Amino acid sequence: MESDTILRRYTTLPVLIDMLVREQITILGYAHWVDANDRRALELYQQALHYGFVGAMCLTMAPETFHHWQIFAQGESGVCVVFDRERLEAHLACRSHFIPRKVEYVQLSEIGSVDATDIHRLPFLKRFGFRDEREYRLLGFAPEKRDLMSIPLTPDLIQRVTFSPATHPNIVASLKVLLRSLPVWRDLRVGRSNLTSNETWQDALGSVVERHGCVYGEWMPIDTELILGDDE
Repeated sequence: MESDTILRRYTTLPVLIDMLVREQITILGYAHWVDANDRRALELYQQALHYGFVGAMCLTMAPETFHHWQIFAQGESGVCVVFDRERLEAHLACRSHFIPRKVEYVQLSEIGSVDATDIHRLPFLKRFGFRDEREYRLLGFAPEKRDLMSIPLTPDLIQRVTFSPATHPNIVASLKVLLRSLPVWRDLRVGRSNLTSNETWQDALGSVVERHGCVYGEWMPIDTELILGDDE
């Protein structure tokens, strides 16, 4: 299910620190993106409109997934910045060189006939195989050549910061103190993902056994027909 209220930005601790210290959201170019199809879309957009710079920041409307941690915020330095979507969009509404928009996922068989009347649609087209990412893209463009673009970042735009489940709790506790020592971010909500280790989930698993009600001995043969079903 997609979220209408929050946007998640999976990234790394150095990027987070840079964001908070500089109080800026940084938009980088697309030259080093892994997906060559994505790079080509932004390249064609830049060429068509004769822009000196085009870049984007990728977010997601999807709920927390293990996929996002593994691909975009892997390891103990992974972090997820949770933005308030409504406030972020309002913050961008008066800035003419930025376009926030959902990514559209298109089948290969459909891309050749996609409606081309809106050229600004081009940077937001992606192959259907990536649909589970539910990406929301913040596009930045400028007439002159540059390395990046920046947007002022205010505390009301961030709901919370969540560190990867791979990050040790002691490290998260230390980082919470460090990040909150920055004057503007003293009230920043900082936590750690429990996606891979959740007490509520594990307690519920235990209750499955309790509700099952049977007590087994040291060895019990498995009735595979009962588990797999009878195909006849």
